[in-house]
Amino acid sequence: MDHDKIVREILNYIYESNPTAEESRPIPLDESLYELGILDSYAVIEIVSFIETTWSIQILDSEITPEKFGGVNKMAKLTLEKIAAKTSS
Repeated sequence: MDHDKIVREILNYIYESNPTAEESRPIPLDESLYELGILDSYAVIEIVSFIETTWSIQILDSEITPEKFGGVNKMAKLTLEKIAAKTSS
């Protein structure tokens, strides 16, 4: 699994599940989607659930911050870290 593949899957999910995202094409990868108004708090919960289910990982509430989860690249980085931790244990 690589960073770019995770980014593509997250973007596909966002575009398919969120009509506001379609209007914002292309979505910036390094900006907070919540702060841009692309995702609301409910959509953040949905994307967390999507990531957890897709990659069989758990994202802690304390990790859902602008610093760790704000943009698509940050979501992908956290996902990769979780996958690596899961496979090394």
